Amino acid sequence: MEEKLSSINGIDKTKKVLTTLFFIVFADMLGFGLIIPLLPYYAKEFGAKDIVIGFLSMIYPLGQIFASPLIGRMSDKFGRKIALLLSVGGTFLSLLLLGFAKSLTLIFISRLLDGLTGGNITVAQSYISDFTDKKSRAKSLGLIGAAFGLGFILGPGLGGFLSRWGFHVPAFFAAGLSFINLLNITFLLPDSKPLKDARRVPFTFEEMKKTISRPVVFYLLLTKFFYSFGFTTFESTFALFSLRRLNLPLSQTSFVLAYVGILIAFTQGFLVGKITKKYKEDDIIKSLIFVVVPFLILYSFSANLITLILLLTPLSVISGLIGVSVNSIATKTVERDRLGGTLGIFNSVDSLTRIISPLFGSLIIQYIGPKYLGLFIGTSLLISSFIFFFLFAPNYETYQKSENYAV
Repeated sequence: MEEKLSSINGIDKTKKVLTTLFFIVFADMLGFGLIIPLLPYYAKEFGAKDIVIGFLSMIYPLGQIFASPLIGRMSDKFGRKIALLLSVGGTFLSLLLLGFAKSLTLIFISRLLDGLTGGNITVAQSYISDFTDKKSRAKSLGLIGAAFGLGFILGPGLGGFLSRWGFHVPAFFAAGLSFINLLNITFLLPDSKPLKDARRVPFTFEEMKKTISRPVVFYLLLTKFFYSFGFTTFESTFALFSLRRLNLPLSQTSFVLAYVGILIAFTQGFLVGKITKKYKEDDIIKSLIFVVVPFLILYSFSANLITLILLLTPLSVISGLIGVSVNSIATKTVERDRLGGTLGIFNSVDSLTRIISPLFGSLIIQYIGPKYLGLFIGTSLLISSFIFFFLFAPNYETYQKSENYAV
């Protein structure tokens, strides 16, 4: 009887954590989506030139490259709740600074502060790994992915509406969302205490190098890099591609992006849980990662909107399944006392690709042509496929049989 009650309490606690994290990530990404599309217009009010706006867009992911591993490691040593409070607190202060900004310098400082403290997703993923087992982890990570996507889909529209009263209004609204998140973390989210051994593992560059040098981590990182590079290039240049290739108006481009976002959110929030009940994450990736390549190549040859949507539909579903599966596997490549720092490194890879992919994609569109963009993106995914199949998979099979296999 006591074991049954303990099991029920454990399930209730996990549901509470997942529900709270869902709303925290949703509110965080809603606030992020509110701000990002408006930053160029906000900066223009202070006389920023196009190249300065380009640098402004790079500040946040640049800060993330360094911050994600640090905040993730902090969550290993001192607990997830403290790290999440620090991260969301930094976002809250940065948004207040953005709202009160009276110069371009303050806008840059606010974005840098947000980037340097923005390890929310890393800590949320670590939280989930603490409260779930290997079998249910992908489903739970998928829910967080869905919250991420929904927040980012709804944010721009709400931000555009609020900007009628000035560009500072969306910033203050987003700051309010961050403040609500601070209350949710403080009063609703149970702490996940660090392992005793985690305090003894230093976070140094040497220790990080030691973690990355593990074949099972290194090859998954390479898989992640080429996979993320391909898809962030697709995402970051889609508006420019739609204009240059199909001459689509902004309203239709926004519709297509919203459609893709809803498909991915549905896949991660619903389909992932169903599919991972029957299949392991590495088997899902093996089955789909080569399949996604031709869709990525063909989309840029689309001659009209209908063809584009037909190609983007399976592409969106497959990318949603692969993305969550890669993140789920990443949580199982190291012991729990190194989990946050390692997930931070994986998220740093995402941030790195967000910096370099817009420039890469824009150069391809301008100098080679928009219809050939898919060839370069597909090549990146093809490289990712070969690394996963022939380098990562054999090492992962060996690692699963070892006593260090994460639970």
